Amino acid sequence: MAERQWGFGNVLGYLYVAFAVYTDADLDEAEKKEIFVALSEWLPDESRSNIYALLETSFTWFKEDFSKNDDENDYVINQVVNIGNHLKNNLNNEACQAVVNDLARIGQADGHYDETEKKWASALAEQLGVNAV
Repeated sequence: MAERQWGFGNVLGYLYVAFAVYTDADLDEAEKKEIFVALSEWLPDESRSNIYALLETSFTWFKEDFSKNDDENDYVINQVVNIGNHLKNNLNNEACQAVVNDLARIGQADGHYDETEKKWASALAEQLGVNAV
């Protein structure tokens, strides 16, 4: 995570985008909207345009990491694990639970919260030491 200038919004944006894309190979409009809503709740003092810019940066980083994936390394998964560690070290349990709850909201946004999404949310919940949703 060090080579990029990660703000808190980028951390969450990357996590939420990676969750949405990796769990169902798609980032549909309902998921995009829910990601925007979740980030707006976390960053209430940011303008809509700043949140869109932050999401664009996070998505660009995600695409860069995805393009580097190979049989030996999954750069996106590595970033998600690093993000989980960062969140655990910098947020209290209530905030960590809110992040996991956000994943469930994002997963449900397209009308189906499937087993892959539940497994991802559960894995992050376990890493953060909070309840799975």
